[in-house]
Amino acid sequence: MERKDVDHTVLSRRNFLVGAAAGTAGLAAASLIGGCSSPQSSSDDEAPQDEGAAIPDEFTDGIYLTKAVSMHGPINVKTVIADGKIAEVTVLNNRESYVIGEAAVGAMPQRIVESQCVDVDCVTGATLTSMAIRDAVSQAITNAGGDPRDFQGYTAQEPQKSEIERECDVAIMGAGMAGLMAAWRLAENGKSVLIFEKMPYVGGCMPITSTAWNAQDTIIQKAWGTDQIFEAWSSVEAQLASYRDGRIEADSPYYNPDMPFITPMFDAARDATDMMINIGVGFCPISDWPAPQLAPGAFSIGGKFCLDIVKNYLTYRLGIEIITEAPVKELVIDGDAVRGFVAEGADGTTYRVSSKAVMLASGGYISNRELMEQYQPEELKFPLMGPPWATGDGLLLGQEAGAALETMDQGVTSHYSGAVSHAEISYIHYVCPGVVVNGSGARFVSESMEYKQALRVFKDQETTDFYWVFDEISRQGMVPSGNSYRLDYTFLLETGDATEAGNYQELAEKLNLPDLVSTLDAVNECAANGTEDEFGNEKLRTMLVNGPMYAIKVTPTPYIAQGGLKVDPACHVQKEDGTNIAGLVPSRILRTFPTAS
Repeated sequence: MERKDVDHTVLSRRNFLVGAAAGTAGLAAASLIGGCSSPQSSSDDEAPQDEGAAIPDEFTDGIYLTKAVSMHGPINVKTVIADGKIAEVTVLNNRESYVIGEAAVGAMPQRIVESQCVDVDCVTGATLTSMAIRDAVSQAITNAGGDPRDFQGYTAQEPQKSEIERECDVAIMGAGMAGLMAAWRLAENGKSVLIFEKMPYVGGCMPITSTAWNAQDTIIQKAWGTDQIFEAWSSVEAQLASYRDGRIEADSPYYNPDMPFITPMFDAARDATDMMINIGVGFCPISDWPAPQLAPGAFSIGGKFCLDIVKNYLTYRLGIEIITEAPVKELVIDGDAVRGFVAEGADGTTYRVSSKAVMLASGGYISNRELMEQYQPEELKFPLMGPPWATGDGLLLGQEAGAALETMDQGVTSHYSGAVSHAEISYIHYVCPGVVVNGSGARFVSESMEYKQALRVFKDQETTDFYWVFDEISRQGMVPSGNSYRLDYTFLLETGDATEAGNYQELAEKLNLPDLVSTLDAVNECAANGTEDEFGNEKLRTMLVNGPMYAIKVTPTPYIAQGGLKVDPACHVQKEDGTNIAGLVPSRILRTFPTAS
């Protein structure tokens, strides 16, 4: 294809420097590779060019090492320029999530080399990682004396249209853990199942979490010994008691002391854990918690190996077909009953599925701007970092079938992200103990509060500037060997998220936090006297304020929006008047579901 004409008078190739992308959440559809021109072979005999080297006046062959910032920190990329073309792109190292991030790490270099375009489509669901790789290559082109705009003009090939009709007992929308486990149960009970997933991978939220698994009474915990597990995690009943004792607001209009929805959730989590253990999924204790709280596969790898085993078991052993990159577009309604759906594949195939029942297991709506403006407008003061697939598709389809909505007023769940890089740093408060302050340097929430609850307080502050402040002792927790989670947060010192100062007065001046000195003095006074602070904390630790001090600029990033379709404990989707919608079931894993009609 021919390149677009560009105006080179605006920026010269020497000053057109492409910065490392902090990234903005967006959804770019993955497409088949089109192309600008074919690549030529390269030689690795060229000496690599350092990022700080002088930029040549002409586009110069060589090996260029660059980096950009993505979801979980820097990505280091090698770009080989040969004969005036992009001959090779290699991601040297990265901190991106398994399953999702690795999809972009594997696909983007090939897309760029084959098309000779730096504006190729991002990998669906891995937008930030894809953008970081594109930006690193653009920077390499600039460092080679070229202009990234000469490598733009990507056009994807048009898919070939076709139609396929399919039949099954149950058609499932969404291949997250809810959809996968429901399909597993159904298939074991002799039902034929088809799963359609709009992303190019399965697992839903598991690949973007630390995979902490909230389950009690499992095989592994029984083997561990209940006397070795602290009380709140020792059994399902103990966990339910902890909910009754404060984890659920008793004055909520949705409060029910019998917990008809939470109880089967814990039962299902226990059963799902045992099912996976029995097919070879290894569950590892998280950190040094004495629970043990579990992670399938290993902590912080997104449950990759768990997903590999489960997916293979479902497809090869149980015969379940999982069709990815095929979003469900509409439900098939026959009279008052839902009897299938229509899905559209990325390859141009339209699937018309007839089924006895449809399960909507497509996730939430945090990434649907219109729904967020309607139901959670207060949260939009912060950047949304929810899963890109959480656009409320199942919710909207359910509404079209007559389903009512419920608990849409219960806010969102957030985690910490770096305010500069937007890198997710949810465990910073665990690995670097400290205090959180607002834009003036004053504390406004208890750091001992469960952090997901604490982050809800942030939206009530006038400022959107917040800092996590800690001393030199806590800084040791930024390196993997300094924390029990083996997390690496040292990149925050490179991205501008973290600020270092010689002491707390200097830190306050650098960040213009006029109340910070008196705030930390008050913390140390409480720690020295063993007295409570204004938030009821009794065990504040002394901060070494006259030595090196650090502050990470953080922001809450909402990633789960509460609410969804109205359902009952028997797993029926309901209308506003409480009547059931025939043939439609929600994304709930109940032991009774596989045998339900």
